[in-house]
Amino acid sequence: MRVMPWAPVVIRTLFLPSTLPFALQGSLAMSFPNPTQTCVFSAVKARLALNGQPLKGVTVTRRWEWQKPREEVTETDEHGEFSFPAAFESSVTRLLPIELVVAQGLYVEINGKEKKFWSNLKRDPKENTEYNGQPISLVCELTGDMKTTREGGAIRSTLCN
Repeated sequence: MRVMPWAPVVIRTLFLPSTLPFALQGSLAMSFPNPTQTCVFSAVKARLALNGQPLKGVTVTRRWEWQKPREEVTETDEHGEFSFPAAFESSVTRLLPIELVVAQGLYVEINGKEKKFWSNLKRDPKENTEYNGQPISLVCELTGDMKTTREGGAIRSTLCN
């Protein structure tokens, strides 16, 4: 069999660059974390009450804004409880030396009116950093006024304990 003198050049310039990313996906890609991945909202578990009574079957909205505004919606169960899984986004801006700030909020609809019961500014890309490494687990009495705290550079307003 006769090999053409230009064959190694074709293999080096066309074949290897186009197949290398696919070959690395299964081995090296599994070894390294994605430096652009950001937890924009950690998982949330909460129980809502109004005047001491569980809020059953009400709509809860989770909103955040990093690259663009996003939201997810769920409903409370018969005990006034709901949950959201962690939300992740990726952006090449994470590779730049700029500060991360993700605006976060939780809202409930009561009698046709939306009420904010939790808001936060997230400044760390890792999961569960809203409460210094602890999961977001809230018990919220929706009467009264929002309390504002500052923790680790973040400002949080809440009706929850």
